[in-house]
Amino acid sequence: MMTFLRAHGMDPGPLQRPLLAGAVTGFFAAAPALLALTVFRTLAVVADYVMQLTRPTTALVLVAAFTFAGLLYGLTFQRAANDRRDGWLFGMVFGFVLWMAAPLVVLPMISGNVMAAGPSATGFLASFLVWGAITGALFPHIHRPLQIRMAQRGKTEHDLGPTAAAVKPQILRGEPKR
Repeated sequence: MMTFLRAHGMDPGPLQRPLLAGAVTGFFAAAPALLALTVFRTLAVVADYVMQLTRPTTALVLVAAFTFAGLLYGLTFQRAANDRRDGWLFGMVFGFVLWMAAPLVVLPMISGNVMAAGPSATGFLASFLVWGAITGALFPHIHRPLQIRMAQRGKTEHDLGPTAAAVKPQILRGEPKR
């Protein structure tokens, strides 16, 4: 797809890389978050009482939700999330905000006023904080290589984009490139 876009003179915008990096890091951070949900038995509560689905199906829905939340993380912080030292803190703050919204606002709307309490509520907090910390810590390690790879790719392909129209006729006539 990137080759097609570049062939027509379009480079990826500054927002595409953080969104992709956020979705990837959100997906990878979903596994430890699901582990926290399982340890506190929150996954069973969500599956049985809130979503009324099987546990594997609920886990897949939660992975999709965490991936989407990672996309929102990339959208919210964009390039500011590239801080290698404090990225985990950005992530934990974002995870805390999600914890405030998801179990208190979204789940009751889905389930008809059923909310988690006790250890299950603690599991929600732990999973969102774990997810946020890992998302924030991984984001710079995923985003920077994506950024560098896309930038290098655009420089090495001389036969694509608007520069191809200027360079290609000279190559065909045997003249040197500019």
